[in-house]
Parts: sequence; C-alpha cells; structure tokens
Amino acid sequence: MSLFHRLAFSLWYLRNPPWDSGIIPPEVEDFIQDNPPGIALDLGCGSGTSSLALASAGWRVTGIDFVPRAIRLAKQKAKRQNLKVDFRLADVLHLPLLPDPFSLVLDIGCFHGLSPAGKLTYLEQLPRLLAPRGTWMLYGFFKSEGAPGPGLVGSDLERASRQLSLLKRQDGTDRKSRPSAWVWLRK
Repeated sequence: MSLFHRLAFSLWYLRNPPWDSGIIPPEVEDFIQDNPPGIALDLGCGSGTSSLALASAGWRVTGIDFVPRAIRLAKQKAKRQNLKVDFRLADVLHLPLLPDPFSLVLDIGCFHGLSPAGKLTYLEQLPRLLAPRGTWMLYGFFKSEGAPGPGLVGSDLERASRQLSLLKRQDGTDRKSRPSAWVWLRK
C-alpha cells in the first residue's frame, strides 16, 4: 500500500472512519455461536470490534492493523472491557512471527483494499496461517475485473479456492449499493 493510502487511512482515524462502525457483524456473531472457541487472527482489525467480540466468547485473538491510532483505540477498548487481545501494529503483507496456526482468520474489508500483487502475497500466507480445518472468513465489496481501485474480483476468489474449500458464500450489497459478499473458506 502506498504511503499516500497509509496516510489517508491514518487520517480517517482522527474522526470516525465509516468502515469502523463499532457494530459486530451478524455473520461474526453467528460464527461465534456456531463454533467452539479457538485461536483467531483478525486481519485489518481496526479498533478491534470483532476481535473483542471473539475474545469475550472465549477465543484467543490476535488483531493486526497498520494504523497506529486504530491499534491504540483497540487496546483502550480491550482494557475497558477487561479483555485480553494481542493487538499488533503490522502490515498484513509483512506479518510478524505469529504464535500458532489459527482456527479462524477473519478479514472484514482488508483484502479487498489490496493491490493485485498484494492480494497474491496475502493468499500465499493463508495456508501457513490457518490450522488444519481452519476457516478464512472474508467480507468485501466487488468491482469489475480490471477496474482501478479497491474491490474483490472473481479471480481473487478463484485463486483462494485453489488453496481452500468454499464452505459458504452470502451475497449482498454494501452501504454504497456495491455488490458485496461474505465468503467462508476452509483449509
């Protein structure tokens, strides 16, 4: 991600970024209800809303974001809620050494913002990050193949499906009426 984009994301956190609503997505709540606690990695965790929901349900969670203010806010929220989450300032394309493979890798709007090369790097890391039978739970909005800017394209999911098995896909639209989807894939 370019320095300009990093700066733009950092500036959003001086106010309230629209993607960081503080609302736990119902898909995450359903996942928590349907699966026993395990070890989770929240990539692009923002201020930690989903990480904290997982932790409060008994999950051991690591949250990663490249925006320092987002990580500070997440740590403050965890302290107020008396929850233990390992929030780390890092880039999802250059992850630090992480402890264990994860039973859940959660990505709500991070992957779709990466460049095509960044998406390839990200996908190359998934098999190492996921435990056997681990789930990658992804949310993103779509764009046309070859269109500039952020968004998922069909080839992203095709590449992921070469490494992981599709469990479920739930299509919808985002707040800007763009096609979007929740996708669950398993190692």
